[in-house]
Amino acid sequence: MSQERRSTGRFLLVIACIFVITFVSACGGGGGESATTVPDTGSDPTVAAGAATGPTSVPTPIIAATAKIEVKPTGVAAVECQDGQKQLVWMVRNSPVENDWETRIVRPAFQKAQPDICLQILSINQDDIAVKRQAMITSGQPLHVWSPNWGGNGFASDRVNGLLEDLTPFIDRDKFDTSIFVPDALKTYQSEGKTWGLPLLATGSYIYYNQELFDEAGIPYPPVDWDDKSWTWDKFIDIAKKLTKSTGNINRAQFGASVSVVNGNIEGPPMMWGHDIWPKGAYQAGFAEGVDLTNEQSTQAYQAFHDAVHKDKVAPNPATVSALDQLGGVFASGKVAMEFQGGWGHWVYKDLITDPNGFCWGAAPLPHGTPDAKVRAMTFTDPWVMTSGMNKEDQDLAWTFIKFLVSEEQATAYSEVTGTPPTQPKLLETYYKQFEKCMKAEDMKTVFEGAFTHGRTGSKAVMVGADELGQVWTNNLESFSSNRNAKASELLPGMEKQTNETLQQLKAESQE
Repeated sequence: MSQERRSTGRFLLVIACIFVITFVSACGGGGGESATTVPDTGSDPTVAAGAATGPTSVPTPIIAATAKIEVKPTGVAAVECQDGQKQLVWMVRNSPVENDWETRIVRPAFQKAQPDICLQILSINQDDIAVKRQAMITSGQPLHVWSPNWGGNGFASDRVNGLLEDLTPFIDRDKFDTSIFVPDALKTYQSEGKTWGLPLLATGSYIYYNQELFDEAGIPYPPVDWDDKSWTWDKFIDIAKKLTKSTGNINRAQFGASVSVVNGNIEGPPMMWGHDIWPKGAYQAGFAEGVDLTNEQSTQAYQAFHDAVHKDKVAPNPATVSALDQLGGVFASGKVAMEFQGGWGHWVYKDLITDPNGFCWGAAPLPHGTPDAKVRAMTFTDPWVMTSGMNKEDQDLAWTFIKFLVSEEQATAYSEVTGTPPTQPKLLETYYKQFEKCMKAEDMKTVFEGAFTHGRTGSKAVMVGADELGQVWTNNLESFSSNRNAKASELLPGMEKQTNETLQQLKAESQE
């Protein structure tokens, strides 16, 4: 394939609605890098199919479209319940991919398995979910099963506000085997000795790299082992410099990297330099007195991310990010060799492998800022939960449905339809094989699962007040990333102070 044809094809390639809360490109997640991310606290498979739905508290997505892309309607039609059927209400988000799975697979399969239960699927725009959910619960309207990371302040806030039912008694009663899940995915929703949700989706954060650009430059691919200490930030920047060219002309430009704080979680860069900004016990409690952002490791980390754009000049600046978005997305444009991204890249970029105008890509660990930085990745998980305070019959209905959703059959169907990784190790082995054209299944397994053994849940999923905290961080990071003369040593004291004030306010409000 000629270089000209490859470039043209990439410009037309659509990678759907990749939502961004950026760091170095912050003018533009879950989740992503300089031009790509996802939901505020969870991961959104709708991006895999050109969905126009988005997370709460993120910028309006940019969608590149072509004539061959069919825009699917969102939403799920209601059904009429038959006399004598029990009604079960399942709240989901509007999304073409998930709505197709819910309508075409879940509803008929559940009806067949439980003919005495009428499944009502309430599909809501994600921005409106929090208000609708709160109104339903407050007014006593039926609402049985939902995901707390789809709209609103996230799991921790919903747990503290008493909206979630403890699933432990149901798990114990039915001897439900929770060992079927990836341990870290399940652990995210366990606190106070209780299990509040069962995971439907879990992923990490990675470096995605364009194998074609590496091959053309004769540069070996990054390692797959998270413990490989040769894979340092300096090595990452050195390779990025070799892969950067003609950045002054967008038509000929090629960038060695695209970097950001994944999904706006401010602990990300310091973790790569071996520092945890959160005090012990914060994740379990959902509250903290404050964060430690002004130490040497944090300052080095944030400055290094900033320098990648403005000093090393290996990553696109915000204006260039916007231009690349118009070409189908920063990484999908084929003009970026390596990208920091949440694990939704696995399904967002999957079709690049098979598209004749796409390219092969691989996934790699996040580099070491310092040699002792073992835990340096963020993980993202979405759970199914049940509404608290329901009567016994409704609780049994909800639990029956949750067990159905996380069954091997339905977990497989969800992964196949949406492209997202299953949360059961048994099913992951098959999942890795779909990338074998470009990366060995065993290597993909090493990289993917290494994020869990070398990572921790992003704070926006487990800290109370995710929206308020996220707004503080976004406001600070946007100005920092767009100012080429900005200094981390000047940014961090103010961001730490505002974060700590917000944390204290959130804690005080919870005690009122």
